[in-house]
Amino acid sequence: MARGRPRKADWSEGTTRKKQAGVSDMTMLSKITNESINDNLKMRFENADIYTYIGNVLISVNPFKDLGIYTPQVLKSYENKNRMELAPHVYAIAEGAFRNMIAYSEDQCVIISGESGAGKTEAAKKIMEYIAAVSGGNSSSIKEIKDMVLATNPLLESFGCAKTLRNNNSSRHGKYLEIQFNAGGEPVGAMITNYLLEKNRVVGQIQNERNFHIFYQFTKSASDEYRQNFGISGPENFLYTSKAGCLDVPNMDDSREYADTLKAMSVIGISTAEQDQIHRMLAAILWLGNVQFVPHKDDDNMSQITDPDITAFIAYLLESTPELVSKVLVSRTIETPRGGRRGSVYDVPLNIAQAESARNGLAKAIYDRLFDWIVMRVNQAMQARSEARYIIGVLDIYGFEIFDHNSFEQLCINYVNEKLQQIFIELTLKAEQEEYVREKIEWTPIDYFNNKVVCDLIEAKRPPGVFAAMNDACATAHADPKAADQSLSQRLTACSHSKHFALYDGNFTVKHYAGDVTYMLSGMTDKNKDQLLRDHLELCKGSSNSFLQTLFPEDLAQDSKRRPPTASDRIKVSANELVTKLMQSQPSYIRTIKPNENKSPSEFDVKR
Repeated sequence: MARGRPRKADWSEGTTRKKQAGVSDMTMLSKITNESINDNLKMRFENADIYTYIGNVLISVNPFKDLGIYTPQVLKSYENKNRMELAPHVYAIAEGAFRNMIAYSEDQCVIISGESGAGKTEAAKKIMEYIAAVSGGNSSSIKEIKDMVLATNPLLESFGCAKTLRNNNSSRHGKYLEIQFNAGGEPVGAMITNYLLEKNRVVGQIQNERNFHIFYQFTKSASDEYRQNFGISGPENFLYTSKAGCLDVPNMDDSREYADTLKAMSVIGISTAEQDQIHRMLAAILWLGNVQFVPHKDDDNMSQITDPDITAFIAYLLESTPELVSKVLVSRTIETPRGGRRGSVYDVPLNIAQAESARNGLAKAIYDRLFDWIVMRVNQAMQARSEARYIIGVLDIYGFEIFDHNSFEQLCINYVNEKLQQIFIELTLKAEQEEYVREKIEWTPIDYFNNKVVCDLIEAKRPPGVFAAMNDACATAHADPKAADQSLSQRLTACSHSKHFALYDGNFTVKHYAGDVTYMLSGMTDKNKDQLLRDHLELCKGSSNSFLQTLFPEDLAQDSKRRPPTASDRIKVSANELVTKLMQSQPSYIRTIKPNENKSPSEFDVKR
């Protein structure tokens, strides 16, 4: 699509009518210090100017209210404008990426970072909305792609976002959306890559948080048919949605959001029959949470199910037998190898804690596979309709996390953020300074921390990093999680050569670019192993439900002696593939900031 020469700005347009507070580009500050940056952002926040540049990076402060700055008129005012012609805005970043793709025939990416609650997901949505609005093409197939790209937002928010203490709509997964364009700049397809779904949330949340939104949408607003066929009632009746004590979210209408989710499924092309199966799986997960255990009447080290009617209903939902469902919840099949051949097979009874773990493991596995299926189905629907020449990628991923108690999930999230920081260093600071040297420009070198040493500390094979130590511990003490954690503690001593690592009783600390984080060793190896129990696999593959079988494509007959990839193996591969993609594109950066912990539209805490 031919793009005309950028027209001169009409300063009566859009957001330029009101006087801007402070400076709109902080490279223009007379003195650049943490204090002056904070003061400028605070001044602008109090004037409802939430966007500020610092060079080519857009700083976005969450306003926690609607400022009316995303109207069609405001969007139109940024089209065909150079970045500095109008007030800073997320639309200016989107316009720059789109225009540069056309002008220079180069792939683009927008990297959005920031802590939970800072507004990453909203920024990603606005980027997509802008590109859909200004990119050309009036054909039905191009309009269909645009509609599908926008429909991915409510769909993946329902299944991948949740209310947390920090954020009412927190993304509990990472997403890289690649919008594909033809030579004329018209969108012809798209693809989503999913990262790090927080599947543990399915089976438990801390007090006053919620499970994924879809469970509350479904339980509050299910059709009469679903209520009758799948045994659905309010969220207060299911343990997985009620135990944390939060059923509702201020300013969030679960019923309306559910209608948007169903509409998005239809836009994507998910059939009514497929929607029925999705809801059937959600119901099975909810009912699994209601299975309770007591000590077996004959042996306290064994467990039995308190209400067999619940497991019978789960068997109906999974299209299996009550006997098999009960068996996989209270026992585990163990095979003893014999000289490389199949040995004896035993059914080992589970105590209450083990049975609860097995129940939760099955629920998590079904949801994880269901989420992957939805992403696959979305990608299938958005396949390029014609030859794709260029890409604009939008990355919305967890921000850096430091909690009172940090575990394997935080290690993976922070590792990915280290990799993204490495890109930022490579493509901005390091590249810029190297260019100054080549051009023989006089300048004052800027000290920055090159965090490659931290990335190596976590991901290296030689000398073994944290992930390699975990994998070795899983392999040598695979049957006993506590023994594996002890083995991990011993193996992590090999990392002590690094000044960015410290190991002490029951914990280890990594000096990340964003701060020191202490991780608990307990449970690390079990989470890393992330192994689907064979009993669960047999239950799902043996079901009469073809949809459930599709979610678990593994071959039961395959007897591979190779160690299956661990969770850290998968995230390492995904992170490096993501880095490769991003490095092949011209980046734009949006750094989102949360001004306070109270979700207040009037507070700016400079100490944060």
